[in-house]
Amino acid sequence: MRPQFEGSPRSSNRIRPKLDRHILAVGIFLITLAHSGGVTAGCSAGIDELLKLPFDQLVETEINVASKILTAADQQPAAVTVVNREQLQLSGARTLNEALMVYVPGFFMVEDQDDNIAAFRGLAADNNSKVMMLLNGHNLNAEWFWGPPDAILNSNNFDWIERIEVIRGPGSVTLGQGALLGVINIVTRKAEQLVSGCQQHQAHLLAGGGLNNMWQGGGEWAYNDQDYDAFVHINQSNYDGQALRREGWAADQAFLGYEGGVVADAGQRLKRTENLSLFSHLRYQQLSLDVLHIDQTRDLYNFYRDRNQFEQAITYVGLTHRWQVNPKMDLESKANIAVDDYTLHSIAGGLVTGGTQESRYGFQEVLRINDVWQGHKLALGAEFHLYDFGQTNAKGDNFLINVLSPENRANLDALKQSHTYVYPASVNVYSFFLENNYQIIPRFTLFGGLRYDKHQYWGGNLSPRAGAFVVPWDDGQFRLSYQEGFRGAVGIHYSGCCRHDGFLREDNFDQIEGTIPGFSNLPAIKPENIQSLELAFNQRIDAHWQFDNVLFYSITKNIIDVGGIFFPPGQPLPPIGTDVPGSNNNYWFFKNNTGSIEQLGFEASARYAIASFNATVSHAYVDILSASDQNLGSMYVGDTGEIRAVPPNVTRLNLVWKPLQKVSLGVNYLFYSDWFATNGQQADGGHLLNAAFIYNPWRRLELTFNIKNILGENNLYPMNNNVTGATSNGTPALEETTFWLKTKLELL
Repeated sequence: MRPQFEGSPRSSNRIRPKLDRHILAVGIFLITLAHSGGVTAGCSAGIDELLKLPFDQLVETEINVASKILTAADQQPAAVTVVNREQLQLSGARTLNEALMVYVPGFFMVEDQDDNIAAFRGLAADNNSKVMMLLNGHNLNAEWFWGPPDAILNSNNFDWIERIEVIRGPGSVTLGQGALLGVINIVTRKAEQLVSGCQQHQAHLLAGGGLNNMWQGGGEWAYNDQDYDAFVHINQSNYDGQALRREGWAADQAFLGYEGGVVADAGQRLKRTENLSLFSHLRYQQLSLDVLHIDQTRDLYNFYRDRNQFEQAITYVGLTHRWQVNPKMDLESKANIAVDDYTLHSIAGGLVTGGTQESRYGFQEVLRINDVWQGHKLALGAEFHLYDFGQTNAKGDNFLINVLSPENRANLDALKQSHTYVYPASVNVYSFFLENNYQIIPRFTLFGGLRYDKHQYWGGNLSPRAGAFVVPWDDGQFRLSYQEGFRGAVGIHYSGCCRHDGFLREDNFDQIEGTIPGFSNLPAIKPENIQSLELAFNQRIDAHWQFDNVLFYSITKNIIDVGGIFFPPGQPLPPIGTDVPGSNNNYWFFKNNTGSIEQLGFEASARYAIASFNATVSHAYVDILSASDQNLGSMYVGDTGEIRAVPPNVTRLNLVWKPLQKVSLGVNYLFYSDWFATNGQQADGGHLLNAAFIYNPWRRLELTFNIKNILGENNLYPMNNNVTGATSNGTPALEETTFWLKTKLELL
């Protein structure tokens, strides 16, 4: 009989002890809030301020992700979407990744065998390392493998976020390696957004609950005056998830852990997550400090081995200082430190099956000069990043095992020594960039940029940008731009990884021929590169209507894909240099595909806003014009040249309506078209409908009610998978219709 898995609604013993460790801290924090004082009656912001219309807010918002010198929404040199706090609240989304899919044209969340992929413009990579995540402009990406922190991208708590700025397409010209497919910049809440008028202090108690043992509890505190700004947020949340339906991948893929069966037998639950989030933003005059700690455990519900629950604890500290040298010149300095702690668990039995840690350090200087020559705005900058990976995590582990057989359980301590997860290594990256904006006449502006990155292993890379803004008539603007993005191979490609799991590092590429007859040596990997040409047109008709359109053409080269060497069980593979084959008698490795992929697409949206109603309808389309032979059947392209695992057409409708003074309603509809599965078949699309409303029954209380998947859509969801060569027709990753309620109480 299969043992009852830990963490289910019937038994959650593995998760609960970690919750207990934090209850005392949460209790002390809330008592502190209750006695903080300083909340002045009669000064609380009304719902009109809390639910400011996205259309109006976009016009006023300073955007800081695409340019080092331009912040106006209509002057961005790349396609940028801003998702604000109210939209996140009204999204009906379970995770941050899902919320971005609700609102951002050209963005789609794709399932993978051990990840949730943030896909941009039809390209879904093997992991998220080809997407960059920032926190208030600081790079959060890990170097060894994962890229953006999973504990944030797939977090079920985003109450500490004020807005998210998303670059649709490459952003490496200003941001460097990792900004290949897209960029996600998280702008956090600050006290100035909570404290207004005659207030200096404000405190809130947060609580919530929903189906499948969804609950949250926490609080936040804010203080603001002319010189100081302090915001503190703490939240503990849990969701036991839904049973994984026995369909598609979950029914067809064999579970290769000890218990056998198929994926649906292994005990994973859909979207099961436990999350602890602590965030603080502190400012004194022009100096600001961000401190973030998130500890999240979630089920890898598509995975087929015994390491099927993933925990990430990220601790981050970022410091920013801006010095106004004179009215035309300022110097911005940024420094940050992050520690990423990773642990893998087995759901059946709750044992630790792996773990590792990465520490990283970053420093950036940006000098901005306005009117250095008449009409010119100039930015010059330099960056340094240091990554130390392959460290032992908080449990003292740096190992990985796939199967918890009785023999492995009995020898777990020995396996921790022999099954190294990530080999220790350090990587440093030096970067220099410049950006210029030249307004020749009021209706014609040229812009450009150039960045040079020097990587310890793969060498140097130049990323250019060039373009122009043309304003042919009032309230209408064209943008024509060319820019590039890039991403080198992740750190494990150079350090080595996953001993006895079959990973082959680059240092051993030249020893394949002499070891395995019939197989050729592999060349060193070059950075993957995307060249993007965009033609954008924005038109504001009147105070209510605005249209935004982007036509893009891109070429992706040196695509970093995954390859493998497989032998039948009766012909054991020999070691290749310092690497040994995996338990499935295989090797896997990263490689460049020859040739390129050409794409064409557009993203079009129309917004309408009046005092109590806001509507946005958008459509995103992308297609592959051509793909070289080696890219057929790759992670991006199907065997016959179609986009792989990403719907080519996605339509969105986002509505916000305030029918009463105390009530705001959000409705979000997303339709994605038929898509090509990894088994080569065309799979059915889907209709996703979420709704939410915010109700203020009295001034100090806010209730938010979310309903997800109102239509009960249950088609198999788009899924990409590469490493084992297995294919699927999709995964049952859509939650059944569900709901949850969140409350926010202003404390006296």
